[in-house]
Amino acid sequence: MIWRLINTIGFEILRYTTMVYNQCMSLWNAFWEWHDSMPLLLPHRQYFLSTSTHQFNPSCLRVPEGCVYIEEWVQHGEKKCVVRYENEVIPAAWVRTPFDQHARCPWIWVGDRATEIDLTRTFNKFLVPGNRITIDLVEKLIQINDRTDLVYIETGTFRELKFPGEGLLIKANGDE
Repeated sequence: MIWRLINTIGFEILRYTTMVYNQCMSLWNAFWEWHDSMPLLLPHRQYFLSTSTHQFNPSCLRVPEGCVYIEEWVQHGEKKCVVRYENEVIPAAWVRTPFDQHARCPWIWVGDRATEIDLTRTFNKFLVPGNRITIDLVEKLIQINDRTDLVYIETGTFRELKFPGEGLLIKANGDE
């Protein structure tokens, strides 16, 4: 009789201890799933592309003259870059990352027709809604001369078009 009572008490202690342990593990796993899904709202790297010696300083509020500001964001091995041009405001805090919204790609291929330099992979890093790919950025990425013939093949129409002087605005999927 006493052994049955001891077995029952031992079994109940083990049962409730297991339930508490399982609940703690569920909460622990839920916390880490939530934590891992929260994006770190800081760019991986920030810098200026320029012909002068401007170095990025976190206290900079605006992009200096003659510079192009780049924010590199990296998520799961993929890199996206946000670009800002001279006198534009440099953010001090971010509420979203470039990975939060998908961009519509306006080109199939982009590059220099004269030399066949392919810039498609380089430009794909800048596929962030709101970015504008301009000649100022291209001049910082490749050497442009009087023979450079910058063109792109338009998505959907497959027409080869000259790269526009005002640049290409990157729009979000679904935007016209």
